[in-house]
Amino acid sequence: MLKKEINDVLKQIVFFTAAVLLLPAFLIITTIISDQSYFSVFFPMFQFGLIFWAFFMGSSLFSLEHGQRGMEYLLSLPYSRLQLIGFKIVPRIIAVMIFFVAFWILYNAGGEDLAALSFISFTFTYFSLFLISLSLSASSQNFLVLFVSSLFSLIIYFELLSVVIFLVTRMKRIPYYRLNYRYFFTGELDPYLTGFILLAAIVLLLPLLVSFILSFKKFDIRPAKVYNKRYLKFFTPIFIFCFIISAFFASQGIHIGYKQYYLTLDLKLIESHPYSGIKIYEHNKVHKIKGDFDFSWPSLVDNEYVYQIAHNKTTRSYNKIIRLNTSDYTVEVLYKGLSERSIGWRLQKYDQTIAFVERKRKKDFHDIQLVLVDEASKEVTRIPLEYKLLEKSYFPISIWTNKTEGKRFWLISTEKNWKNQILRIWEDGRIEDIGESQKAPCYVNRMLISYTEEDVIISMEKEGRFEAIRKIPNSQGFKFGTGYWRANLNDLTFKEIFGWRRGPTHPIYAKLNLENFEIEEIGETKGHLHYFSPDEYYFIEIDHVASEVKVYEYKERKQNLLKTFSFNTTEKRNRFRPCIGGIVFREGKKVRAYAFPDLKEIKFKKL
Repeated sequence: MLKKEINDVLKQIVFFTAAVLLLPAFLIITTIISDQSYFSVFFPMFQFGLIFWAFFMGSSLFSLEHGQRGMEYLLSLPYSRLQLIGFKIVPRIIAVMIFFVAFWILYNAGGEDLAALSFISFTFTYFSLFLISLSLSASSQNFLVLFVSSLFSLIIYFELLSVVIFLVTRMKRIPYYRLNYRYFFTGELDPYLTGFILLAAIVLLLPLLVSFILSFKKFDIRPAKVYNKRYLKFFTPIFIFCFIISAFFASQGIHIGYKQYYLTLDLKLIESHPYSGIKIYEHNKVHKIKGDFDFSWPSLVDNEYVYQIAHNKTTRSYNKIIRLNTSDYTVEVLYKGLSERSIGWRLQKYDQTIAFVERKRKKDFHDIQLVLVDEASKEVTRIPLEYKLLEKSYFPISIWTNKTEGKRFWLISTEKNWKNQILRIWEDGRIEDIGESQKAPCYVNRMLISYTEEDVIISMEKEGRFEAIRKIPNSQGFKFGTGYWRANLNDLTFKEIFGWRRGPTHPIYAKLNLENFEIEEIGETKGHLHYFSPDEYYFIEIDHVASEVKVYEYKERKQNLLKTFSFNTTEKRNRFRPCIGGIVFREGKKVRAYAFPDLKEIKFKKL
């Protein structure tokens, strides 16, 4: 019995192999398809042919017996029903696996670029269709009926995935995340969905397979409707049970986003999640804030106010500015732009005006605007930046402001051909070309700091124009900046700013004295520099080997080790974040917060 089944399957393998090998050759020789290599024609046909092969291997389980009217003879053999289907299924499973391994080899040998379906979508469809058609193989003698019912069942199977996701996301109070089949076929699924589909492929197919086995135990030569009635009798309760199990597994596996934490100046901990909203922790209290926004990293900090550029969850465009008040625990949308427009990554606030650059999501550099929002009235002023220097430029990367002779101006810096273009925009819409800088410029103490290939240029405003007052040799190529998220930087006086360049193993830092305009090289340092006010500088070093994070204070030209934290840096879900108020560590579900400057741990009882 087993030998006969193996011989039958081998014959089918030979016919299928000959067809998929010869058909591409025929198309190329007859020039029906021209100017393409044999492999580029063969591989897509092979991929789609395998899907039909999977269906045929499953649905043809009893086709020979039905065609030769040999079902009665088959059932009279001295084997149990389970032995019979075992003899028939095993050779087919081996054949299906052989061709899948062949596909996997060819896919990694250049077929990936030619595949019509991604590897995960093909694998899922291939094995699911085989098992579905196998489970339905005894329900009808008509091959066309089996094909239609198998294909229909596969579609229903896809929809069941969406139903399970819908139920789970509802239970978790997450907005419904529909399984987009376009991403399924291109392989661009979220990571959690890949594991979920694997679970669904196992659990949701069990009702079909188990019902087939239980029903076939009493299979006879009576009409198919008798068998199908018995099949449905088993299928219904098993399906309900497996559906519940699938939903349980999905509830454990579906995860959309991680919680983010930020420690404020007044030592309150902000917890945010894309869908569960925002919580603000004090020592023994927690305040929940609901709303259609997310909070990941502040774009601006002004005392108790924390500002965030938020995105539209439908269009994924960053077109909103929200203000979180850590004193009264309220959130307010200060600005909401059009969904087809996006806000630049940097906000600046001077007095009560928030300034930022906005453009269309598509890289239309002729449609860029400087947007000014009055925080009290929410009145919006837009200044179009239709200027030739913005052509083929990147998004404006920085923005500063000041006044001269009572008139407000804004400075923006763009990149053009790997150079930074500096423009000044006046309140009346006039645009002034300040010049170029080889590195990103900055504006501090009413001084504009720009770069040539060899020098740092210090410019100050004289008679309405910026004029260079000092040229400082910078052969090492340091890039200096303020690096703050604080509002009203014009109100701060800086004695020095820091810069860096790449070193052999660690960054090499230097300090620019803004009083005598001398550059003092600090040298290769341990870790990366973080600074949050004009007199607080911290270096943070990550030691992956020892699983440690070391924090150094920079004072009097020395790095002083403040504290060493044990932290597993190899786990991808673990995060630590230097914030304006201190450092926050997240390891799994455990969260720790330490306040600057002494790095004393802050306990939050409700966390």
